[in-house]
Amino acid sequence: MKVVLVTGASGFIGSHLVRRCLQDGYRVKALVRKGNAAIAGLKQEGVEVVEGDIRETEAVNRAVSGCDLVFHAAALTSDWGALKDFREINIGGTRNVCEAALKNKVKRLVYVSTFESFDNFRFKRINEETPYVIRNQPYPDTKIAGNETVWHYASLGMEAALVYPVWVYGPGDRTLFPLVADSIRRRQLFYWSRHSPMDMIYIDNLVDLMMLAAQHPDAVGEGFIASDGEPMTFEGLCERVAAGINASPPSLDLPFRFVYLLAGVLESLYRLFRSSKRPLLTRHAVTLLASISTPDASKARRVLGWSPRVDQEEGIVRTLEWLTGVDPAEWKMK
Repeated sequence: MKVVLVTGASGFIGSHLVRRCLQDGYRVKALVRKGNAAIAGLKQEGVEVVEGDIRETEAVNRAVSGCDLVFHAAALTSDWGALKDFREINIGGTRNVCEAALKNKVKRLVYVSTFESFDNFRFKRINEETPYVIRNQPYPDTKIAGNETVWHYASLGMEAALVYPVWVYGPGDRTLFPLVADSIRRRQLFYWSRHSPMDMIYIDNLVDLMMLAAQHPDAVGEGFIASDGEPMTFEGLCERVAAGINASPPSLDLPFRFVYLLAGVLESLYRLFRSSKRPLLTRHAVTLLASISTPDASKARRVLGWSPRVDQEEGIVRTLEWLTGVDPAEWKMK
């Protein structure tokens, strides 16, 4: 029986990977921080839990030891936080995983990156050949450094594949649908960039692609953009979410430049008062939701034979059914 390690197993993507690996007959290990509320449930499902932090070399080595495959999904994924934490988790943690994978002769590592590695604010079309662009934003910049760490260890003989997901959604989503729904419910959401493309991938489709990246011989040394490839705009998403929670969609439309400057002011105030909370707006979020790019996921189809099993309509219906069954007080997870 093959042994698989999932880092970030308590998160949205990681938890779905765990369930899929168990269904496919793998023995599953998970590296989870001590005291995490997900530990009991993972153990109940039959997962071998290694308690430790991705930043701890010894804990990572214990988790990777004896594994055939590693899915590295652990990351600090946010548009707000201390740069030190982003660096330690997204760069240092990735280095620890790669070092352990090379040392323990893991057969393959699949790294969950992000489409934000590419500048979606400047390029109209993105594919895997598009160069990485540093933007002085902690999350995308440290994920790019994580990519480069994986490529470095691949050059030393570690088998690896990268996946660059666009917006990931589905039941259990902790970012996209809950935050949009919460902002709509509180009447705090407005537009600043009309008709911006909002590329998404349903969680089951992403997991399918990641399993192929872990098994297909042609995935070694390659990166794959993960997108369902169905058209959607931010306005369209807001309208669907608003209808699903029986609320009115946003109606206010403000100029991009004004909103970007406002986000900068809010960031400065939150830093001045050393607030641990995320501002209502950040410049990262403002530029991300003003994307002009359409990611091209044809490589995954061509090389791996991947195609989305769940179409966008069905995915949105499933996600809204789940969301409306969650206490609205729990929608705002960040």
